[in-house]
Amino acid sequence: MSEAHALRRWLGSGMDAVRHSRGRLDAINVFPVADADTGTNVYLTLQEGNRAVARLPADASHRDVAAAFARGALMGARGNSGVILSQYLSALLRVIDSKGGLESVDARGLSLALGRAAEAAYAAVGAPVEGTILSVARAAARSANASATGGGSREQVIVAAVDGARDGLKRTTEQLPSARAAGVVDAGAAALVLQLEMLAEAIAGEGALAAHPAVAWELPGRRHRVVQPGHASHGEEDGGEYEVMFVADREEDARAGLLERLTAIGDSVTVTASHGLVQAHVHTDHPARAVALAEELDAHQIVARSITMSTVQDRSATGVVALTTCPGLAEPLADAGAVVLVVPEPGSLRKRDLSRAVRDASGAEAIVVAGDPSLLATARALADKRGRPRLVVIEASHEAHVIAAVAASALATPGEDVAHLMRAAVASTAVGQSTGDALDEDLDTLVGPGTEVVTLVLARGIDDSVGDEARASVEARSPGAELAVYPGGQEWPPILIGVESAPS
Repeated sequence: MSEAHALRRWLGSGMDAVRHSRGRLDAINVFPVADADTGTNVYLTLQEGNRAVARLPADASHRDVAAAFARGALMGARGNSGVILSQYLSALLRVIDSKGGLESVDARGLSLALGRAAEAAYAAVGAPVEGTILSVARAAARSANASATGGGSREQVIVAAVDGARDGLKRTTEQLPSARAAGVVDAGAAALVLQLEMLAEAIAGEGALAAHPAVAWELPGRRHRVVQPGHASHGEEDGGEYEVMFVADREEDARAGLLERLTAIGDSVTVTASHGLVQAHVHTDHPARAVALAEELDAHQIVARSITMSTVQDRSATGVVALTTCPGLAEPLADAGAVVLVVPEPGSLRKRDLSRAVRDASGAEAIVVAGDPSLLATARALADKRGRPRLVVIEASHEAHVIAAVAASALATPGEDVAHLMRAAVASTAVGQSTGDALDEDLDTLVGPGTEVVTLVLARGIDDSVGDEARASVEARSPGAELAVYPGGQEWPPILIGVESAPS
């Protein structure tokens, strides 16, 4: 039997526990935003970690399994809770491995691991809030330390940690205003308790917690009331309207500086670091600034979405993924309900990065529209191999097509064929580009009497006053046509053009 057998079993059982409770965790999710996705985010985070482990040979060492899980979970971390949990588990595994592995770690080593994991979780957060996953991590560590200091066995230490975590989970209802208002415990904290319960079973046996009652996630006799969709619950003040996440190849010493810079532009900031990677998460009203910071770090997996829109979207319905080379388009595309994957260098897009965005958009079906031929090719390649969520690719490869298609999807009514609407929008949009020197002539070849909307996407450094110049030109050719100008922030070409006309 492999030396990592117990570790593999625990990691898998932790994921399964969240999978079985995923819907309930989503339902009680009110912090930091009532967007009903904590269970889904934690599950997808753990799933990526376990997938990385599954790729290892059966006889892989304990250290290899721990490292693969930590890197996979960090790469695939979703949302605030997923990012924090990935950091917590990474620190926990690092100490356990240094103490001989899960099957050999003694009581004091296990207590030390739980303490270091709690410290790592707190360190990952820009502005720690009590009554969350952080408080429960610390409560578990304190109880474990008390047991180990008192001479408890490793089995007694982990059971004490679960008891402490459960007591901490109960307190989250009163500590966190949004949880108290809804009559629930904190969802992220509940997810951590599930992990510790599975760890207790892996170390002390399946019946170890039989005499230790679990914690109800909702107050007895009280109807569960979740904060209305679209309203943030960031403690005492509302937070940013957009969520931006990215991964960059950086060592751990870059974490503190990145945490500080993201805290300056938003809240719910978490930055984790492990195995040469940093994973960053922020809620902000300035998504372009967060994306620009990600670009500065040569980041990948730059994902942006509107928190307001995500709270009203059904994961069982069709979702839309927009692939764009233009950082400045992240905000307007997210406002229209798309999960936006920003890829400044189109050739660098990896199928697993796109796959992550697809899973973020929907659990059933996702429609992808791309603003570049290379991005389109990657989407096609992924669509050929996907099971669920089903992937539909719109045949388009220009940023103006992306804008038109996503706008059309936002206008869809329940029951309408969203893909058909998006394809029709692409078909009615002629596209081109301009260096700006002859914009009037370039527009002249595209704008006609039937033109309804003209879209200009401006490269970095192009003054938006060109919109004023274009307006007169458009008005002369198609009176009443709308002109939309976006600061795309692309490197080239200077101006991307889209002209949407009424069906002939």
